[in-house]
Amino acid sequence: MDTPNRAKALLEVLRQGLERYGQRQTQTMLGDRAAYIGVSDIGRYAECPRAALAGKLLPPETSLERLFTLQRGHWFEEGVGECLAALGLHVLPQLEIRHFHQGASLRAHLDFTLVCEQPRPAVRILEVKSMEQLPAEPYDAHELQISGQIGLLHRLWNKPAFSLRDKDGTLLYENLTFPQLCRERLGLTLPVSACGVSLEGWLLCLSMKEARAFGPYVYEAETLKRVLSTAREFWAILQALRHGKCTLADAQHDQGFHPLCVCCRSNADCPKFPQGDYQPQWQPALTRLEALKQNRSALDTEIREMEAALKLAHSLSGTRDWINAGQHRFRLTTTAGRRSLNRAALFNELTEIFRFEKIEDIDVDALLTRCEREGAASSRLTINPVN
Repeated sequence: MDTPNRAKALLEVLRQGLERYGQRQTQTMLGDRAAYIGVSDIGRYAECPRAALAGKLLPPETSLERLFTLQRGHWFEEGVGECLAALGLHVLPQLEIRHFHQGASLRAHLDFTLVCEQPRPAVRILEVKSMEQLPAEPYDAHELQISGQIGLLHRLWNKPAFSLRDKDGTLLYENLTFPQLCRERLGLTLPVSACGVSLEGWLLCLSMKEARAFGPYVYEAETLKRVLSTAREFWAILQALRHGKCTLADAQHDQGFHPLCVCCRSNADCPKFPQGDYQPQWQPALTRLEALKQNRSALDTEIREMEAALKLAHSLSGTRDWINAGQHRFRLTTTAGRRSLNRAALFNELTEIFRFEKIEDIDVDALLTRCEREGAASSRLTINPVN
């Protein structure tokens, strides 16, 4: 067998191993996901009902790229768990909460639940998210997920709704109240009511190079009401789909721009993307363009890393002059930041001036708008894969 085919065969072995490992881990820790609605499913449903329903109905994706993405999240969780264990904290990993709401079977799996008894009873839920690039603000689906977890923990605190397994999936505790589980597992005594407990949730977003935390999220009755209402609606439509009473074509879909549309497995016939003209002659050009953009992204990353290394080398050299490397020379310099107009500050300044001058009927916001100039329109090419 020639080298390219042997390399391809090796990757196929890796793909099959990841697929089997993922299936075993899912069954071991999460059970049959088709039998219930997860809180993460509710977050997806709130963003795009059609995509969330398709995710429940379609078989799992088995491409090597997708399997790596999923496993990266599990590997990050294991790493965070080791960090928390090294600190000697009281942690409940993968705490499961079960709840039945108006016919809907609902489960929440909390990545890490940190418990403290003194000086004040406190519980912190930590939800770990693995990402290629960290967002400036958390995604709505993730916020709804962590808020739902907080809400269910608060609502079911003293109900026999909590279970815990070890890392091999062996059931350690089942159908206990949260205080009972903490006493049995951690040796801690918590109040019988969540009202006297400091209860917060945090999103921990991780990439291969950075980490960012969002929170705290606290119990809100209206948010929990929304979560439960969404779960009931999701479950009813899912059962209707399974019994042939409706199809995915009848499901609502996200209307605006959403970055996850490009990786949605059911976007091929999504009503959001009208079919339009079929012109297959452009497919090679689009494929080539996607490859070039990916190469550019990789090159941009490599350029940033190389520049950072050279900047550090110059700063550690102790000189402010050029460093001659033979065919090239380099120097670290500082340039002034780009000046821009702070519209909010100008608005406040003008408002104060007009108030002191007693000039009436002056619309400061309209004045600023009249002074704005809009640049020329530009065109943008949008490319989405058909999955």
